[in-house]
Amino acid sequence: MINRGALTLANVTWLLAAMAFVIAPHVTRLPLWITAACVAAAGWRWWIARRALRAPPWWLMALIALGITAGARLEYGRLFGSEIGVTLLIVMLCLKILEMKMKRDALLAIFLGFFLALTNFLYSQTILMGVYMFACVWIFVATLIGFQRVNTEASMRERLVPSAWLMLQAIPMMLVLFFLFPRISGPLWSMSSEQQASSGLSDTMAPGDISKLSLSDAVAFRVDFESAVPPSSELYWRGPVLGRQRGKAWVPYQVQARAQPDYEPQGPLVNYRVTLQPNNKFWLFALDLPVAAPENAFLLADYQIRSRTPVSALKSYTVSSYLRYRAGTSLSESDRRAYLDYDNSLNPRTITYGKKLAADNPDPKVLVTKLLKLYNSTFSYTLEPPRLGDNPMDEFLFDTKEGFCEHYAGSFVLLLRAAGIPSRVVTGYQGGEINPITRQLVVRQLDAHAWSEVWFEGSGWVRIDPTFAVSPLRINNGINAAVGPVGVFNTLMRADQFGVLRQMRFSWDAINNQWNQWVVGFNADRQRGMLENLGMQNVDWRTIAMLLIAGILTVGSSVGAFLLLRLYRTRCEPLVAAYERLCAKLARSGFIRAPQEGPMALLARIEAGNAALAAEARPVIERYVLLRYDVPAAPTNSRIALRDFIRQVRRLRLR
Repeated sequence: MINRGALTLANVTWLLAAMAFVIAPHVTRLPLWITAACVAAAGWRWWIARRALRAPPWWLMALIALGITAGARLEYGRLFGSEIGVTLLIVMLCLKILEMKMKRDALLAIFLGFFLALTNFLYSQTILMGVYMFACVWIFVATLIGFQRVNTEASMRERLVPSAWLMLQAIPMMLVLFFLFPRISGPLWSMSSEQQASSGLSDTMAPGDISKLSLSDAVAFRVDFESAVPPSSELYWRGPVLGRQRGKAWVPYQVQARAQPDYEPQGPLVNYRVTLQPNNKFWLFALDLPVAAPENAFLLADYQIRSRTPVSALKSYTVSSYLRYRAGTSLSESDRRAYLDYDNSLNPRTITYGKKLAADNPDPKVLVTKLLKLYNSTFSYTLEPPRLGDNPMDEFLFDTKEGFCEHYAGSFVLLLRAAGIPSRVVTGYQGGEINPITRQLVVRQLDAHAWSEVWFEGSGWVRIDPTFAVSPLRINNGINAAVGPVGVFNTLMRADQFGVLRQMRFSWDAINNQWNQWVVGFNADRQRGMLENLGMQNVDWRTIAMLLIAGILTVGSSVGAFLLLRLYRTRCEPLVAAYERLCAKLARSGFIRAPQEGPMALLARIEAGNAALAAEARPVIERYVLLRYDVPAAPTNSRIALRDFIRQVRRLRLR
């Protein structure tokens, strides 16, 4: 029997509130008109419940659904994909709530809400998002409990407390499924490369690009070193190598992979493990100079590491690098031409000056030294350089003389190419901050950097950072030491005289790292390693499947036994059990006892609705009250009286 009375104003309000909570994180990604449509549908549904109006007719709902689907098709240019799929799911949930007429419709909307909660993990897998989604599920469970109540309205406490207990009871099974469910290769919660918003370093560089990125203190990656962390001046994290000038920007050449890079180590090997945040890009960062590419990646001839798939989820990889080396001592004629090429149509003053430097300084190393002295004596380092026009390097070198790392690296390479010296731009990150709690090196977006590599005969590719000539503090102590606090948190820490905020930041970063390692980054390798640490060797999918089944059975039977024991304790008294059988008979006659309803209140309600039924039920109910509550007036032989009452309930035939 469908309970039509469940769609009360309170229940509908709870359902709308739960829907609002689960949709809220999506609002920044939804088109404005979709958000407006959802708000309108929710307001309309609330008004229907408030005024006890009829739901919209089916034909109107069909027209609205078709119109929104057509609009979404025009908005996204397709009808398939994760992004538009989430959008349509949100819209259809709102429309389902608008059209619901019975309790069954409300339950379907709640189950859709549970599924919608999962979609938020397509975009964010942080601790805060996990806590927020836990709260959303809690509200949906509380809403579900409210819809199950009959005859009376559930209070907030009667909704939230039982739902909290239900979720706590589900935690053991959740842990079993999380740790023992076989892991698939690749990220489960990820968007396709075309749909996921990218962040971090780009594979192009124009004046102003990196300085904008340096305003963010978001984590780019974390590093665990096997030995001591090298000094900051040696922490150059190699990313995209840009060898081609295209207009105002520098872009990469198409470089072939190389199994054995051309280098000669001149120092000790440094081993470390990088945990890279998702950025939907292909490159992996490593210290200059990586020896080999990690698994599922390859090393290019210009010593940058590329992943075979976009980094759309947290990625950990182990790398070994030489910080002192001699690389690329031989340069082919085609590579020489490529790394001497520049755009003659732009920056004429820079090109003329580069040629003059070459005429005055035939020795390339002398020319480079002279140019670095010029940068040191004339230019200044700033996070907010002036805007540049059509010939940005001309204006920077001869007019403004204020710039960030991309200005110095770009202008330096252009001058050297005009002077006939092969060179290129390398982008990545420089430096990092050591977390004293985890002993990890944390590299943030504000550590983004660009430098130059110059090819000398007999020496090969040599890293030369013109930014160091202008601001040594930037390389030795980080960007905050060079230009002041960068980012909101670093600005706040200026007033943190006792280091409380800094310690809180390190603690939060340590918690985030553990979350990333054991929740977001819990892949097949980590699952296998966990089981091997427990003494299980040669773990395969069959072993994991058997452990999963055993875990489910163990937890399920344990929880079931606990619930049965609790139920037995509450129902073990024969008198109470007999009364519950009586209530079950009354419920089949249409009178369902509310959880808080006493026996005499139930009898009064039966008398008001069915006098004949009340006449049959009255002696039995009064007998129960006498045995249960009026102990002094109860019969002397309580065992015989209880047996008579049980027999009386069994023989009762209600019409």
